[in-house]
Amino acid sequence: MASHRLSRQQIVYRLDPSIPAALEIDPGDTVVFETHDARTGTIVSDDDLLDHPHPVGSNPATGPVFVRGAQPGDGLCVTIESIDLAESGFLAVKKGEGLLAHRADHFATRIVPVTDGVVHFGDLKFPANPMVGVIGTAPAGKGISTSFAGPHGGNMDNRFIAQGSRVHLPVEVEGAGLGIGDIHAAMGDGEITFIGLEICAEVTARVDLVKGAGTRRPLVETDHHWVTTGEGDDLGDAARMAANEMVDLLQARLELSFEDAYMLMSAVVDVQICQCCEPGEFPVTTRAVVSKGIVP
Repeated sequence: MASHRLSRQQIVYRLDPSIPAALEIDPGDTVVFETHDARTGTIVSDDDLLDHPHPVGSNPATGPVFVRGAQPGDGLCVTIESIDLAESGFLAVKKGEGLLAHRADHFATRIVPVTDGVVHFGDLKFPANPMVGVIGTAPAGKGISTSFAGPHGGNMDNRFIAQGSRVHLPVEVEGAGLGIGDIHAAMGDGEITFIGLEICAEVTARVDLVKGAGTRRPLVETDHHWVTTGEGDDLGDAARMAANEMVDLLQARLELSFEDAYMLMSAVVDVQICQCCEPGEFPVTTRAVVSKGIVP
């Protein structure tokens, strides 16, 4: 199995089958994705306010990667082997945006050092918790902005997508068109300002191909959990989607009726918010989480 490196100069703002591949690999190969932060490296001081649109887009993903042999109906299993963070990232407030938009009267930016796995927010220190915000494949037909999540993956902002996680993704077009980006050094559930601790990084990922998997939506696997995902225009729709995926998983893996799986969910499954920075104006993303102690 070969190892590759993909420069952060090879970025896209859409997961789109019409975009030529930046790299071709064989199944089982490992790729180091050099990623930009959500504003493509343009925020370098506290004076760089997010008071203007990015000239190209936001949440760039490094890629796309063409996986030889991948065909519609297959699945990818992307193992996040490591996430190596840059020395600093940024947090910010955008005037009039986020979950507390009614109180956000000013723009503000803070450059935040991250050293030896510790975040330095002024005098406060706390552990970094690196995660991948954007990971997905190209959808069939029209491409989708890396700002949005969907059945293809995309901007899920799911903190369970971290070192050691395995992300199962659908293949909808030949080669899959994998992209990874929008790394956060830390992000609380909800990402309530619209902005996590945005940072450049290097993500090392092994890309395996599962022929005939029939993967329909992202499924995140950790050493201890299964995590289904959902997205929608409001929290109810997004939570319902993640829960619907989870009940299907419980039925299939435990050979349960819908009624039994539904009852079990109420006892052992957590439905959680990934991102709800502007419900009603920006899609909400959610997850449903179950222990592998329940579902081997």
